[in-house]
Amino acid sequence: AEMVGIRFEEVKAEYTSQTCKCGHREKSNRNRLRFQCKQCGFICHADLNGAINIGKAISGLAA
Repeated sequence: AEMVGIRFEEVKAEYTSQTCKCGHREKSNRNRLRFQCKQCGFICHADLNGAINIGKAISGLAA
């Protein structure tokens, strides 16, 4: 990526698909490909939820 001028930033992916946008992290939030927050009820595809959290980490918006 760097060779062709694409910005690259490494982010730890640990717990990103278990953590909700409300900040609640719990292993049981993720059930295979389904994410449902046990605290606020937010539902999403688990991998999409992880990608959103990684994007927030890169942009500096993560808690």
